[in-house]
Amino acid sequence: MCLPIPIIAITEARSVTGRSRVLGPLIVVAVFGAVACIFWPTVSNLLVWRDNDPGTHALLVVLVVWVLIWNLRDELAALPIRPFLLGLAGLIGLGFVWLSGQLVFTVVFSQFAVVAMVPVAVLTLLGVRWLTKMAFPFFVLVFALPLWSPLIPTLVKWSAKFVELGIRASGVPIYREGAYFVLPSGSWSIADACSGAAFLSTCLLLGVLYAWTIYHSPKKRLLFVAGSAVIGVVGNWIRVYLTIMIAHITDNRLLRDQHETFGWLLFAVFLSVFCWLGWRYRDTEQLESVNGQQSCAEVAVNSSFPEKAGRFRFITIFVAILATMMVWPLLASKLSIPREASEIEISDLSPQSGWLRVAKPAVDWVPELNNPSHVRVQSFEKGGRRVSVFVGVFQNESWSSKLVTVVNQFASGERSNWSLAERSVALIEISGRPLEAKAGVVVGGGDRVLAWHWYWIDGVSTGNDLRAKLQQLFIRLQGARAKSAWVAVYTVANIAPEASSKLLQEFMHDMGGSLESALVRTAKE
Repeated sequence: MCLPIPIIAITEARSVTGRSRVLGPLIVVAVFGAVACIFWPTVSNLLVWRDNDPGTHALLVVLVVWVLIWNLRDELAALPIRPFLLGLAGLIGLGFVWLSGQLVFTVVFSQFAVVAMVPVAVLTLLGVRWLTKMAFPFFVLVFALPLWSPLIPTLVKWSAKFVELGIRASGVPIYREGAYFVLPSGSWSIADACSGAAFLSTCLLLGVLYAWTIYHSPKKRLLFVAGSAVIGVVGNWIRVYLTIMIAHITDNRLLRDQHETFGWLLFAVFLSVFCWLGWRYRDTEQLESVNGQQSCAEVAVNSSFPEKAGRFRFITIFVAILATMMVWPLLASKLSIPREASEIEISDLSPQSGWLRVAKPAVDWVPELNNPSHVRVQSFEKGGRRVSVFVGVFQNESWSSKLVTVVNQFASGERSNWSLAERSVALIEISGRPLEAKAGVVVGGGDRVLAWHWYWIDGVSTGNDLRAKLQQLFIRLQGARAKSAWVAVYTVANIAPEASSKLLQEFMHDMGGSLESALVRTAKE
């Protein structure tokens, strides 16, 4: 077992000369080790860098947190150990959040719960003063989480607007539609991976650490962090602009396909200059004075690790923390549902209100889904206008095949020749019920496609990712497996975008009921 070793070291630390200074870091190591052992699949997933989770550098963050706590060892040695038993309630709540993430295959829920368990366990075991003293290192743990995906659409939009203005100011003709550009030398698309989310998170992490190290003034710290955020956002604008312009000037011989290294080198230059400027205004004298006062205070205070009776209570509370955390993986295993062996077929939509079934789709495009159980495209025509319906069913969801995930999208610009130019929200109706669907304009191969997308989960339609996950969770907690589908309707929008939107509205008004009936029949098979 890996858990008793840190406990033995902790209980004996006070009896060894000079070891009391490492008591705090040892306890935190024990907590980190316990969380990692119990929730290892989640922790290991968090420690691996993935392209679809921009800005995730959990292993580096954990090492930084350890160094920060180690530097606090003298101050921690002066604190009394007073367990805060109400913290167990917090661990129970976080355990439920972790379980929810496991049941609906939402890694962010599980990862957030695991990361938050560390400071809550420290609070429970050692008390409020310990948590307060280590507040900054535990705050840095936030940067271990992949929380930047919601910012991607906004960052892409800002970058696209700046690039358009910059290229026009440079005298180069450009046509822009959302995040899609056409220059005389070729076309470009700002994909989600080029949004700058990874650069922003990296700049913020380094900015927070640098500001905390060289400044004592809260105002200076906030200003430096804010400046780091500006570097992360504006720096990406400049990076995208320079990438496109250099490729254009060199007739696509440079930076057309491989420009990741160029981007990171450019950011390294930006950050180096910014840190050099920040160093000139450091609070050297004030920090030396504060550190000197802290050192004097720490020499006069001894560690107050409990004696024999207190040690037994300490170990008992630690065991209670372990038990509180271990129950959740066992419960997740109990709630797991066997895979359904039978293959389902997506039912036919019944033509309504003058719409006729046709064999050829509206356009040669389909959304990009990751490992759906079954997909089908059905096309319909009315008055010479054609609309296609795409349904992707997720019968046996798993971590590699799930309904709601960032890798299921209209177009990535990486796996196909299609690029997502615009994204928005469309208010539609299905069987008389309003629904906010995700809208996207996809371009490629000389065509322009308008698509609306939403989720269908056991009779509930929603375009909201969170609501879809909550609906799936509600079904899973009842011991059932949700029948779910990724649904999209789309049509060509080469000439009149507004007319294409009205066409989809008309189709949903006429065929929405038939679509829902087909989904219900599919779910019953």
